[in-house]
Amino acid sequence: MKKMKIVTFLLILFFAFIGVYQLNPPAAAPINAPLAEFSSGRAMKHLEAIAQKPHPIGSPEHTKVRDYILQELTAQGLSPTVQKTTVVNPRWGTPFVAGTVHNIIARLQGTNNTKAILVAAHYDSVPNGSGASDDGAAVVAMLETIRALRAGSPLRNDVIFLISDGEEPGLLGAKAFVDEHPWAKDVGLVLNFEARGNNGASVMFETSSDNGWLIQEFAKAATHPVANSLTYSIYKLLPNDTDLTMFKQAGFPGFNFAYLNGVIHYHTFSDNLENIDQRSLQHHGDYALALTRHFGNLDLKDTKKSDCVYFDILGLALIHYPSLWVAPLTVFVVLLFVGVVVLGFRRKQLTFSGISLGFLAFVLSIVSASLIVTLTWWMIGSLHSGYKAFPQGDTYNSQFYMLSFVALTIAITSGLYVWFRKKISIQNLTLGALLWWLIFMVLTSVYLPGASYLFTWPLLFSLVGLGFIFADNRDCAKVKRLVVLTACAIPGIILLAPTIYLVFVALTLELSFVVMVLVVLLLGLLIPHLCLMAIPNKWLLPTASILVSLSFIVLGSLTAGFDASHPKPNSIFYGLNADTRKAIWASADKQPDEWTSQFLSKDTEQTKLAEYFPTVSRKFLKSQAPVVQLTTPLIEPLSNDVRDGTRTVRMRITSPRQARIIRIYLDSNTEVLGAALNGKKIDNYTSDRTASAKEWGFNYFALPKEGIELTLAVKKVGLSTVQTFLTSPRLSR
Repeated sequence: MKKMKIVTFLLILFFAFIGVYQLNPPAAAPINAPLAEFSSGRAMKHLEAIAQKPHPIGSPEHTKVRDYILQELTAQGLSPTVQKTTVVNPRWGTPFVAGTVHNIIARLQGTNNTKAILVAAHYDSVPNGSGASDDGAAVVAMLETIRALRAGSPLRNDVIFLISDGEEPGLLGAKAFVDEHPWAKDVGLVLNFEARGNNGASVMFETSSDNGWLIQEFAKAATHPVANSLTYSIYKLLPNDTDLTMFKQAGFPGFNFAYLNGVIHYHTFSDNLENIDQRSLQHHGDYALALTRHFGNLDLKDTKKSDCVYFDILGLALIHYPSLWVAPLTVFVVLLFVGVVVLGFRRKQLTFSGISLGFLAFVLSIVSASLIVTLTWWMIGSLHSGYKAFPQGDTYNSQFYMLSFVALTIAITSGLYVWFRKKISIQNLTLGALLWWLIFMVLTSVYLPGASYLFTWPLLFSLVGLGFIFADNRDCAKVKRLVVLTACAIPGIILLAPTIYLVFVALTLELSFVVMVLVVLLLGLLIPHLCLMAIPNKWLLPTASILVSLSFIVLGSLTAGFDASHPKPNSIFYGLNADTRKAIWASADKQPDEWTSQFLSKDTEQTKLAEYFPTVSRKFLKSQAPVVQLTTPLIEPLSNDVRDGTRTVRMRITSPRQARIIRIYLDSNTEVLGAALNGKKIDNYTSDRTASAKEWGFNYFALPKEGIELTLAVKKVGLSTVQTFLTSPRLSR
């Protein structure tokens, strides 16, 4: 029996490890890979050219990157064009996001086009990062995909390649394409590629609605699918956006891909060539090439079919079935649960009081683990104050803390069940936990059908195992029980282990208590194993788990510092009020450090900066700074007409020092009746204004040398003050 316990423990660890290991991206293909295949080695040569420096929209480096992409597209036999236009995105209300975009667009002609495939990625980076992953990897994956497509047989459908601009400030390039480009009407499917880290598998985390046919075909084409309808269901409820948001809003069917690991590098200076995992680029490219070839030979005129539930099994295959099956499956599992309970009572292995205490034990495990892990992370953060510098809520060494918290949760849960085992049988404890599984299954089936698979299938197999034990008339041997229960627990481990890891990566350490709920749920399937393995050394597992948890916390503490490979995030900016001739140094950091102290004086205070950020409520560190002679923006009145109580003002706004961003705000007393930028009407210009009392305004990115023309229609008594703010990456005069 002792050997069997060890084998069972190792089997559980093995399948948990395999479940997580399959989330590794495929191996990188070398530069000499067959020409018809995708090679991350070849794609990296492009990335080395475009990810040397930050290239935000409107910057000189941005122009260089655009020129390189155009050159490469032309060299591959395409005829790329640049869509230059002014675009305003009112999606988030005031202040609106606007800018001058330069989308790069090329088309690969098919032999008998039905509808075109749109492959999309953005080439602008954030101002403080070179964008190797976000979104340079996707751009070069497109370039390598084009080369591989041209090396193979022609496709039936056209393929449009959109390398969009202005995604970072507000999805500007994607909106410009769907609103204005003539090719937009030809699109039958979108493949959009993103990154929210610097490594890991490329996850297909979002689709358009009515995705049944899309998923069916995706399952045929993807060679290493990492996808599930849980991420799709949850993402729909979140306020997050990518370019696919604009495409879906325009009615385009599509998929969204991103790799998520290493969020600590996201939108920072460490999103660079040195830190990108080439395997993640390979996974992007494998998807892009395989799916373009597959859908490129299908009829894309009618791609809508009712939503389906889907999930991958160890990255080897994608299981999928219609959402209409969710209700019957739920009813079947509920009936099976009732049948197992009745059988347990008939065999006198269950009692109402025992199940009730088992139900209580499980919820106590969830609450205890969540609270203790939250408290532990707070204590770690207090001990290592440098962790608070990371805005993403993560750390460079987060893997140590993740393993520590999982071990701590195992210790808490197994320890509680040692205590409850004195009063309650294993069968009652197990049924009490599975009752929670049943509740989660029913709730997700009703409110979040795409997530129901995560509870339906593990619960189904666990009930089969428990029912088998109840049904065996003989005194079932412990070894036999362990074998049956372990076999029935494997599907739950395979499904939950990678989900736990992905949720941890997505939510970061800041929300690790949520991840621990999933860990306790998995342990709920393993209660018989925990209890049987506790004989005769009942405190062995809790004690060992505590020691493992402490060991990983120590490892985390030993690697908590900063160095050249793990730099500390920092910020400083200079603000000048041209009216008062006063200047400040300010920082978003919590407190001054060695670097910011060279700018921030001893009289530094923490305060809001409404003078510079009228719509931002957070506090910044601020101290006085010397006044530098900077050129202010110029506002040139073009016309001022009054008619029927409405004043219509046209003005031209320019920046003599060619600042990249200009922000315009009107005081809260001005009632705006209509507005336009460069002749483009700003829709929803009263969005949320009454409710939030926000000042009307907009942020314009990539301000052209000739400036912008703003037209405002306000009530005659309005337009008393116009505030203008210029933003530059350095103190250019």
